[in-house]
Amino acid sequence: MDWQPPPRPRWVDRLNGHADHAGHARLLVPLEPDELLAAATEGAGLDDFGRPGEFGDGGAGGAGWQTHFETFMEALEREGNLHLTGRLLTRTDLLAALRNRLELVDLWRHRPDIGEQPVDGPLVVIGAARSGTSILHELLALDPAHSTPTTWKVHRPVAAATGDAATVAAARRSVDSVVSFWHDVQPEYETMHHNGGDLPTECIFLTVPTFLSDNWAGTHTVPGYSRHLAVADHRPAYEWHRRTLQTLSRREQGRRWVLKAPSHLATLRELFAVYPDARVIQLHRDPARTLPSMLSLMGTLRWMRTDAVDMEPFVEPTVAGVAHLQRRAIADRASGRLPDNRFFDLHYAELLADPVAAIGAAYEHFGLALPTGLPDAVRAYLASKPKGARGSHQYSPEAFGLTAGGIRSAFGDYLDRFAVAAED
Repeated sequence: MDWQPPPRPRWVDRLNGHADHAGHARLLVPLEPDELLAAATEGAGLDDFGRPGEFGDGGAGGAGWQTHFETFMEALEREGNLHLTGRLLTRTDLLAALRNRLELVDLWRHRPDIGEQPVDGPLVVIGAARSGTSILHELLALDPAHSTPTTWKVHRPVAAATGDAATVAAARRSVDSVVSFWHDVQPEYETMHHNGGDLPTECIFLTVPTFLSDNWAGTHTVPGYSRHLAVADHRPAYEWHRRTLQTLSRREQGRRWVLKAPSHLATLRELFAVYPDARVIQLHRDPARTLPSMLSLMGTLRWMRTDAVDMEPFVEPTVAGVAHLQRRAIADRASGRLPDNRFFDLHYAELLADPVAAIGAAYEHFGLALPTGLPDAVRAYLASKPKGARGSHQYSPEAFGLTAGGIRSAFGDYLDRFAVAAED
């Protein structure tokens, strides 16, 4: 394979050079678990992370959040090989997650009625990464009957649910600054995905405080943690997810939640265990297009945090893993283990060709009323962000030692079941 990470801004290389000057990046930005817990406690002015079995934590014989936290931290130290900028980004993420946990546990302890807020019939967008899930999520968010977990609310849920106007404004500014900084660290990233505090975001960020989230594995080279994630029971993370939505619902009552994450494909059984009335829109696209794009994104995200990016060991497991998840979902829907009638299958090509008709078909399938103004809102939104406005993401199967035919062969069952056409 000949994939290479994108050029890095000069300022990042210069900042990383401070680590060599000081001796090591860990001397400038420590990532010791106990120190992080103490720092989060001091920063939040709270010290209760929740007892085992509470608020979606595993407990009662299952692995709790601290087990997942410690597993991630061990893998990060052993395998992450973070440069100085990476350590700064990761320390920010860790402290923010721990702060969220402390603030949410405190709120839930004092307001047990939050657990009684309804979260009925959420609409969930799934599909392989790079199959159009983000733009569909954004378009569905235009429906005034919908609530979406926007980035700033997910990163600061207690401020979103209980803060006054000044607190809310400060939270929106700080979150937007942090997530937009990714574009400064690696400008090429913005051609792949645009971050913003007010944009709808993925469910992986709702579960970050459980440390049972694809966010941690997706942005770091931590095979040990990824293996842990693959075999863990994810139902506690979904219980936490639901409780966080109940928290945000305090100011968004009476609206339907619209959610999105490609990673739901791996945990559909747990999703329906916690949200049995969920409605799922599953996007379908040629894996010969989605897989290389996904691998390029994975490599770029890791390059933002480490100098040691070797994608070769991840290529074949990623292809085989995604193909397995698609086959399992097909089998579970066919057997009744998953409720097939609660899925609407949508081809990426259909969404691209006529977004209004595609959304209308999904609404009709689920018996939902299409708001009168939604078609015009969809067209206006798409006109405001033309394709390629932030540059073009360049990728190919060959860059990862793959071929389009080889990828499609691995996904034969999936391509046949959903009649997914090859993209030239």
